[in-house]
Amino acid sequence: MKIEVIESKSGEPTLKINDYFIHSKYNPRREAQQLAEQYYTPRHAHILFGYGCGYLLDELLEIVKNNEPIIVIDPLFDDHLIKIKKKHEHLHLYNSKSIKHIEIVLEECALEYRTEFKVISLSNYDKLFPELFKELLLGIKGVQYRNQVNDFTLLRYAKDWQSNFTQNMFNLKKDNNLKLLYQTYSAPVVVASGGPSLMKQLPLLKKYRDKFVLIASGSTASTLLAENVEPDYVVTIDGGLPNFNHFKNLFFEHAKIIYTMQNHPGVRNSFKKEGYIFGLQGFRALNRYMENQLYVDLVIVEGGGSVAHSAFSIAQYITSGPIALIGQDLAFTDNLTHAKHNRNAKVVDDEFLKKREAFQSEGYYGEKVWTTPVFYSMKLEFEDLLKVHPPRNQFYNCTEGGIKINGYEQIPFQTFLEENTQGKIDIIEGGSNQPLLLEVESRIEKEISLYKDLIETLQNGLKYLNQNRLPHQFEEKILRKLDKVDRTVSGIIEQLAIETITVPVTMKVQKGFLPKDNETQVESYKRVKKQTEVLYKELITAVEFSLKCAEDVLSKNEGDQLLCQN
Repeated sequence: MKIEVIESKSGEPTLKINDYFIHSKYNPRREAQQLAEQYYTPRHAHILFGYGCGYLLDELLEIVKNNEPIIVIDPLFDDHLIKIKKKHEHLHLYNSKSIKHIEIVLEECALEYRTEFKVISLSNYDKLFPELFKELLLGIKGVQYRNQVNDFTLLRYAKDWQSNFTQNMFNLKKDNNLKLLYQTYSAPVVVASGGPSLMKQLPLLKKYRDKFVLIASGSTASTLLAENVEPDYVVTIDGGLPNFNHFKNLFFEHAKIIYTMQNHPGVRNSFKKEGYIFGLQGFRALNRYMENQLYVDLVIVEGGGSVAHSAFSIAQYITSGPIALIGQDLAFTDNLTHAKHNRNAKVVDDEFLKKREAFQSEGYYGEKVWTTPVFYSMKLEFEDLLKVHPPRNQFYNCTEGGIKINGYEQIPFQTFLEENTQGKIDIIEGGSNQPLLLEVESRIEKEISLYKDLIETLQNGLKYLNQNRLPHQFEEKILRKLDKVDRTVSGIIEQLAIETITVPVTMKVQKGFLPKDNETQVESYKRVKKQTEVLYKELITAVEFSLKCAEDVLSKNEGDQLLCQN
């Protein structure tokens, strides 16, 4: 690659790479000013593909209004082929290797932006490095999809999760910590998901059934059971009614349930044997609550956007042996959405693809396959699991269809079974049952009292807001009272398991009251006052719902239906 530094007409250096000018050959500084004004988007993280002489970075830094992060990715940083200005050395500068780990870069530099990313290519960089630029765009798009899906799930299931958690507390009296299964096996483990390709693996599943541990990911269990293949374990984390509907007419004689506290409580009724409970990485406050308030130290499993991610991590936890993924299509193999017998199984047509914003991506065999933003975000989550927590086990993608998941060695399922299975293995039966919590009723009674205290504190906060008499700012005595309210609220919330229902409230309130450009003191005061008022009112509504759940659970304790409906 030929790199030339040339003096522009204005006297400032410009850059020419091969036959392309990276900046104006007349006035690169003025060009950069114009481009910065054109590209800058308030409250977005800006990803600049290409550094050049640093002109555009300089101008973007000049005009950002809300301290938005600027991330620079340049393939020429790889071999130090261009010089970085000293004043830029402390900024977020990355070489081409970071593109394969863009989700980690964005999490480190722009975690709070979630989906608000602005990608800017320096002039002609997209022509010089077309494949890298395409990979960067696809990676950022995948992160956006994943975050959109996660945020939507959080908002959609907030009340369900809150209700489920309270009801599942009674299961702590009879079920075990997943810790009891740590490295219990040295046998191979097969993790079955419900993609269309699962059907062609069923003959092999049946033939070798007693030679491996079989984990079913969520509703995949219905397909297996319908084909007379009962798994050893079923992992389930979904809190919605659709998940319960998958299981309500199923009964497992031998399979054991592995679940989270957010899982629909009715699912537990389909299992005769003891169950195992674990925590998910994304629920930090709830995990702290379990440990600090209930003294239950759950295994925290690396998860992702789907139950299949958790099942893969659990497979690594319970065995030192090799792991095979099957049915992990994440694409519409043979124009189908799911394997046979799944309640959601449908035939795919053009209208279906359009409605779900489907697009094509590289398939298992290098071909193009149709996938969706949701499926693609799940693919990225599988790839992220290898970066965040590299498996110690040998692991393979034996789906033989669907989308290509980078980092997962692909071998035929037949080969996996022939090379890794030997004699019949023993599945853990019974063992020492160690209930996690006995005094559930007294704990819920304590929480009911805390909910009432929290509601009263928030109502006092609303009263103090209305007592402020100044039109342009808060009185000092009101500020002191509000600070005390906030400290009390935080202290009570730490003693309660209400993360899933309060986080959506704070997310909505934060995004709904962003400061205006050139905001006056009066405008700022009115905005903050209204924001605080809405926050308190929304939290009261959320806490009242949680209180009703706790009261209903104590009086009814029916695990086969949701007691608290919105």
